[in-house]
Amino acid sequence: MPPATIYSSTAGLRLLAELPESGVFRTRDAVKAGGELDVSEAHVRKLLHDLASSGWIARLQRGLYAPVDRATGSPRAHPFTIGTALVQPAAVSHWSALAHWELTEQIPQLVTVSSPTRTADRSHRRLTRSKESGHLWLAAGQRYRVVFVRPSHFFGMTDVWASPTERVRVYDRERGVLDTLQHFHVFGSLGPALEMFEQHLGELDIDRLVDYTGQLRVAVIARRLGWLLERFGAPEAARARLAKQLPARAAAEPLDPTRPRRGQRNRKWGVIENLGAH
Repeated sequence: MPPATIYSSTAGLRLLAELPESGVFRTRDAVKAGGELDVSEAHVRKLLHDLASSGWIARLQRGLYAPVDRATGSPRAHPFTIGTALVQPAAVSHWSALAHWELTEQIPQLVTVSSPTRTADRSHRRLTRSKESGHLWLAAGQRYRVVFVRPSHFFGMTDVWASPTERVRVYDRERGVLDTLQHFHVFGSLGPALEMFEQHLGELDIDRLVDYTGQLRVAVIARRLGWLLERFGAPEAARARLAKQLPARAAAEPLDPTRPRRGQRNRKWGVIENLGAH
């Protein structure tokens, strides 16, 4: 090995020793650590390139890295940690959050996070971009989806331990469930919501569901939620509070917008019961 390469490897490993052994870090973190070693910013950037090229760290996106487990070749960072670092602020959401809370038996094929921030890295690691599905990423072999939400809809998070050393923000049960009543481009149909309310209603805080629905201020969510709560026998007091959120007059909306608008009209909740329509 040429002397310069040996020196570069040694200096890179000294820098790596000053950075977290798990989780993710950014270029600015490495520059700060390099300052403790009297290494210039330009040299730190060169060392990061060398460490990534030699498999000691994974480059997740521009300026974002994770240490690599040399035995497996995979990042030591939990996928939730990586997902919530791709765009900030962010919280694990949709299928990923529901699977975390064991509200679904579906095994997500990608990690989904929600964010009110529309800026995103323009590197080749972004796979696609669409207004409906959000940004799709491939980072260190794992696929990620970033769903953009209104700032006023970005709430209902809690911190959880993704690993013994990594805490991440995740939508709580109730906030995650409400997305199943609106984001059909992610969930495909009303089926996941029906399954969750049938099997896990007792695990949900009904009052919190109603409060969150009022905070979202999306009438069709209130309508679908009201119909589901009534179908599965939720307390009348919670349903009465929810009914007050409904507009006085509005056209009926389909329970499942992915199906034809054919079915009986439920005047109480203002929905078209089209679950059997084809």
